Amino acid sequence: RNVGSVRAGVARTVAALENPDAFRVRVVGLVGCSAAGKSTLCAALAPGVAARVVACDDFYKKPNDCPAFDLAKDVAWPGGAVPEAFQARGDVDLNHPDAVDWAAAADAVDAAVDGVVDARLNVAAFGGSLKSPGVVICEGLLMLGAGAERVRDRCAALVLLDDAYDDAAKQESLWRRKWTRGGHLGKASYQARGVTEAQYERYWFDYVAKRWKEHGLDRAAAAGRAVATLDCHARISEKAAQLEAIIRGGV
Repeated sequence: RNVGSVRAGVARTVAALENPDAFRVRVVGLVGCSAAGKSTLCAALAPGVAARVVACDDFYKKPNDCPAFDLAKDVAWPGGAVPEAFQARGDVDLNHPDAVDWAAAADAVDAAVDGVVDARLNVAAFGGSLKSPGVVICEGLLMLGAGAERVRDRCAALVLLDDAYDDAAKQESLWRRKWTRGGHLGKASYQARGVTEAQYERYWFDYVAKRWKEHGLDRAAAAGRAVATLDCHARISEKAAQLEAIIRGGV
């Protein structure tokens, strides 16, 4: 942590030596495909389980600094024409790990951990517990991708929301959720912008799902550790209970 001065640094070191429990903050990485329900799951956790949540979606680079893909060639659009909503979207590849500023995301995780430590020290000063509140969760689509190591390395545990990639019916539930969902990244749903079911389904399978497999599922082994798995199609209460058990059990 950059504490701003030698005096502040010494004070922080002394605090760590005197109150080591306050500095033991676990970071859990939550990874899943688009529409898997990562942010919904974080919001469903019991109060006090997650002290802070860092969303990697908040650290996308500016469009000109992101990779690109070919909307016309990479997706077999029904009828052959790229829908207007996707023309407006452009060819920025937001499903590629190079689209995320991982240094900024890692800094945000560090800041969240520091915030938990500061809160614990403040509570301890009035006789409270040095171990509460709990965990920092970092959630994102691309955390298993190449380049995201500096964020993964901060995670004591990784949890993957399994989307049942090879199950067409379960994939349909995801792409329909994504097609009808508004508000993500501040935008109206693709359905509201005139994209048909057939058009979005093709976009999902030719681009979204392929990128997820390449930079998510196929990268799980590269994490260099065990990755816990939850069924993203399970009831939210069931997933929340399972994630809380992982967090509290130190898995």
